[in-house]
This record gives sequence, C-alpha cells and structure tokens, in this order.
Amino acid sequence: MKKILSFGLLFGISMLVTACFKDMTIVYDGPTQVEFETAVRSNPAVGLTYPLVASNNSLTLSPSLTTQLNLVGPQRASETRVRVVVEPALTNTGANTYTLVNNGEVVIPANSSVGSLSVVVARASSATALVRNLVITLDSTNADYKASPNYKRIGFTIRN
Repeated sequence: MKKILSFGLLFGISMLVTACFKDMTIVYDGPTQVEFETAVRSNPAVGLTYPLVASNNSLTLSPSLTTQLNLVGPQRASETRVRVVVEPALTNTGANTYTLVNNGEVVIPANSSVGSLSVVVARASSATALVRNLVITLDSTNADYKASPNYKRIGFTIRN
C-alpha cells in the first residue's frame, strides 16, 4: 500500500509540475549568429578560449581538414556567405603550410543551418617536425550576421 501511495504521490507531483508550462516550444529569437560546431562541442585548450584540433598531417599524407559552421537563428531563403580569416597574432605556422579552400569563404546554402570550411594542409617536413598552430576566426564585419562571441574561433595543430 505504501508503494502505491508513494507512486501516486510522485505521479501527481510530476503532473502538477509539467502542467505549469504553457508553451513547450522554445524558439531562438536573438540576433543571427554563426559559430564553429567544433568550438561548441569541444573544450577549450588549456590556457586558451578556443579548442585546438590535431590535423594529423604526416610525411605521406596531405590532409584536408573540415569543420562545420552553424547558422544560429532562422534559416534563410537565400545562401549566406561567411568569411573566415586567419588570426595572425595567434598563428605560428608558416603561410605555405595551409590553404583555406575558397579563400576562406564558406557558403551556408539556402534553407540550411550548416556550412563546411575546408583547409588543405601540406605534408609534414619530417616525422619530428615541430607542431605549430593555425588559428582561424569568423569575420564579424558582416551586417547580416554576427560571429558568436564564445564560438567564433578554432585552432588546428599542424606538424611542419
């Protein structure tokens, strides 16, 4: 009898609590922003405000790094072009070790919330080459969107 009473009481309280919510639909109505998915999902590197992702470039492989960009806000009827730039003060790898595909312009297609940035990385010069950082950030000078303050930057480690 105690179990039935306890269960009934718990069920009654849960019904009372959920009945308080008038609208269960949550809609983001803030300004349109763009962010790096990896920055959202990963913890920042020690002492930094952005994550560092290993590129795993080797002597035999010239990898292409890919990261997803998210459009935070309503989807648009036309494509959104987002500019990505290299942070010169935070990047310590040579400019000849990487190439931003499409000169760092990412297209988020119409009626979509995601785009993809690709970076081609040169093969490592040796197996013991130094690991350097390439840090990229979202350009926030566009009036159509703003870069998310917390997720606008991402770093890649490159062996060169």
